[in-house]
Amino acid sequence: MIETWIGTSGYSYQDWVGPFYPPGTLPGRMLRYYAQHFPLTELNYTFYRVPTPGELVHLVAKAPRGFRYLVKLYQSLTHDLQADDLPAVREAVDAMAETGALLGLLAQFPERFHNTKANRAWVETLRSSFPGHTLAVEFRHFSWDREIVRRWLRDQNIVQVSVDVPPLPTIFPTKLILTDSILYLRLHSRRAETWYADDKARYDYLYKDEELQEWVEAMRQARPRRAWILFNNCQRGQAAINARRMQELLRQFPQDFALVPPACGCDRGLFS
Repeated sequence: MIETWIGTSGYSYQDWVGPFYPPGTLPGRMLRYYAQHFPLTELNYTFYRVPTPGELVHLVAKAPRGFRYLVKLYQSLTHDLQADDLPAVREAVDAMAETGALLGLLAQFPERFHNTKANRAWVETLRSSFPGHTLAVEFRHFSWDREIVRRWLRDQNIVQVSVDVPPLPTIFPTKLILTDSILYLRLHSRRAETWYADDKARYDYLYKDEELQEWVEAMRQARPRRAWILFNNCQRGQAAINARRMQELLRQFPQDFALVPPACGCDRGLFS
């Protein structure tokens, strides 16, 4: 059985009010409503500014007991390759880990981050800088799509993120990858014409059932011990819509997938 966690990349979006959140939902009530549908979320704001320990611990207190987080590392660590913010980021994620609510850390690298000796050394620096934490890396450049890279990541005890992206020549391709017993899948978009536009256009996509079914079958074949499935197509609530649909599709195979339920143990929201 695959222990399966399904959620979205972030949850606090005003344009989700209507498509996902009931009309009139205020930002301060979004997390608790979200947690009644999904057992985890990725924190994206931590990419744009360094979180404080108090902020992350406060988030844990706001959600039901048992709700979990994946924390995206601050951009200076993954895009600028600067170590100045490492101590502050480590202090914050350590504080969240002490509550038991932290599943892992995500290092998402940009397409300009190629497979070079210097960049591999930086990945190893990040690994050694967060002892005791599960570290996952998402590469955007196709040069990282090598079996030798996967063996190296396995040796480093690093999870490589599998992605769902458009078939473009220089980006890391859509495929299921296991460097550990954990499958970390991030679904972004399959719309090639907007991939190099701004973030809103890049992630403006609603997956079709047949596209989600491709991943269902791939997971049934690969059989990871645990799967973290995160939808990043966050415009207009599409990520939440697809995440709910993926839950429904996986429930058709109870012999293969053990879906982790929402932390509240129910499917109905606060406003039902």
